[in-house]
Amino acid sequence: MNRIKSKALAILLAAIGSMTQSTTEAHAQTWEPVPLVTAASRAAGHRGGEGAQWPRAIAVDGSGDFLLFGSDVGGIYRSLDGGANWEPCSVGYTPRGTAGMAIDPNNSNRCLSVGANSVSVDFHGVYLSTDKAASWQQVFKANIGGGHDNREQLAFDPQTFDAQRRLTRVVYWSRIAEDKPNWGTPEVHPALYKSTDGGQTWREIPNSQSIGGSLLKVHSKKGIVYAANGSGFRRSTDGGLTFTQTLEGDCAGLDVSPSAPDSVWVCTKDGVWRSTDAGQSFTRLAGSESITNGDTLRNIKVSPVNANNMVIWREGANWQWVRFYSLDGGQSWQRASFDNTHAFLPYNVRQSLAVWHPRNGNVAWSTGGDWPTKSRDRGRTWTYSGDGYNVVLVGGKWNFNAQNPDLVFIGSQDYNGAVTTDAGRTWNYLNPSGNGWGGFCYGGYAASPQVLVVGNAGGWGSPRELKVSRDGGATWQGAKDAAGKPLVFSGPDVSYGDPGDANIIFASNLRSVDGGLTWAPMAGCDVVYTANPKGGRELFGSRRDREAKQSALLRSTDKGATWTTLAVLPGSINDIAFDATRGRIYVVSEDNLKVWDGKTWKTFSNMPRDQWGGNRISSVAVDPLNPDVVYATSNRDLFASNVSVLRSTDAGATWENLTLNTPLNGRNRDGGREAICVRVHPRTRYAYVSTSCYGIWKIGPPAPGAN
Repeated sequence: MNRIKSKALAILLAAIGSMTQSTTEAHAQTWEPVPLVTAASRAAGHRGGEGAQWPRAIAVDGSGDFLLFGSDVGGIYRSLDGGANWEPCSVGYTPRGTAGMAIDPNNSNRCLSVGANSVSVDFHGVYLSTDKAASWQQVFKANIGGGHDNREQLAFDPQTFDAQRRLTRVVYWSRIAEDKPNWGTPEVHPALYKSTDGGQTWREIPNSQSIGGSLLKVHSKKGIVYAANGSGFRRSTDGGLTFTQTLEGDCAGLDVSPSAPDSVWVCTKDGVWRSTDAGQSFTRLAGSESITNGDTLRNIKVSPVNANNMVIWREGANWQWVRFYSLDGGQSWQRASFDNTHAFLPYNVRQSLAVWHPRNGNVAWSTGGDWPTKSRDRGRTWTYSGDGYNVVLVGGKWNFNAQNPDLVFIGSQDYNGAVTTDAGRTWNYLNPSGNGWGGFCYGGYAASPQVLVVGNAGGWGSPRELKVSRDGGATWQGAKDAAGKPLVFSGPDVSYGDPGDANIIFASNLRSVDGGLTWAPMAGCDVVYTANPKGGRELFGSRRDREAKQSALLRSTDKGATWTTLAVLPGSINDIAFDATRGRIYVVSEDNLKVWDGKTWKTFSNMPRDQWGGNRISSVAVDPLNPDVVYATSNRDLFASNVSVLRSTDAGATWENLTLNTPLNGRNRDGGREAICVRVHPRTRYAYVSTSCYGIWKIGPPAPGAN
């Protein structure tokens, strides 16, 4: 579920080659996740992790305690307790997503990930961690996309452990063969690569084009390399220099098991094939023919403890993807089931990317819907196991309820929306679109626990039809004008309410004065962003003049009935915050943060820069209890910015970077990455940020003495 913008691509390509600038980093507070979780799940012991991004890779170490889980655009997550809890671990990891992962079988501190996304750029390629995913470094640049690639494309040779260097020396990588990103021109260069220093450096094996795009495995005792792809199965006995093909056809699954070291399993459209002579010959398992249904079988996974235990999935048309398990070595298969009791979002079928516990033959992990799952019964049942895996994308900007800041309704670009009445501790899922799978919702706002508004669209770029619920989200109606036509947003995806009158609601350019019963376009205003927290509680918004390529900063002192232009500036206005003490107005415009003091504009040029030497400011908020404290967000879409949330404690004179750029250590958290909206709770002073596919987070106010 990619969120890449062509404008962002141009910005990135222009920035490539610039030097990274140093940034400061705040350690006074730790990021706290705000996952979408129900009260019932909380009571059952789950802290929540809604998922919401497409899983692309999973890996487990030799103990079964350390796991990696990679998404398409939401970064990387790790678990240190067997999948019971997850945390983001993208420090140093520039790509938004991953296409494959592997953990050194002899040293769990060392792990590899193939950076990917649906745009081709040369900061993709292979990344290495030497501290159990606490931090990462790029070790091989590859101008690839790989946003839809999810192969087991990395394989260690477990017999090449170097005790002195404490690493498994030999590891292979099969580069993608067919690359069709949404943007960019990839270097299509299918090949097999080999490292002899545990993944630190790589060399291409000559004449290995036929191995590109392969699934890879290595014999646990003999170092034989196995490769399977659309043209068949091949084996190499000379470290990948040459391969011999021993099975033809589209091989969409490949696995080995230390419990049967000379066995190799391959799956195709015709069934599951097994070799008992290290891949020299194959016999089809008769029981597998019953589950093919004329479709391709994929991702055969065999338990390393008991080779009789297997899981597999069948890729059918129209999302008819079915998962099966076998307890008798593939002689018979049964359909697996899912227990989604504690999953917050609707279940959507995904590929079965699975790994078995290395010591317990009953346990395996896999993808569920868009979250991790765990089986404790050898693959029969897969249960939600995604606590901490919060990667939802909030559609548009959001606001605390103007009268009760503990009340928040957020729309999701992919999964409709959710409402909280306790400042994000617990949530209820809402379905404005009426779809069973999810929906595209933007600019949500809770005018009261009963009255909710949001822009509902048919797709990411489709018009936002205003939908209103008057019963807390149980039912939804499309708002219409006097002629009975649906009302749609013509301004930005932002909704808000008047702080002095709960009956007045703003949804993009639309205004209601009767609690959402009727609506009309505002005269001279496209959107309302914020209000003065004190005094007259005046409102601040903007109007864009597309022909003149400029925008007007607006103020209303009559609850949005009329608007006065305070200033004009080039480009569009993307967010506004008000400093009630100084009377200053902060504005996000043209990817910069600016401030209007009533006479002149000032652009903040002193803000920390990201790893590409730039930033793209997307949102701003002022602490209403101490306006010296100002927050800003910066997201880059094409890559994960290492300067995503900024804070000033002196009204913008200086700025600190709140994005984590030092290794995880058990006390800090990698939160708030790729933030797109920030708002400050007016009572607790916590700053809440929503992100582009990295979940919702909050961080406490500055420590005493630092404002």
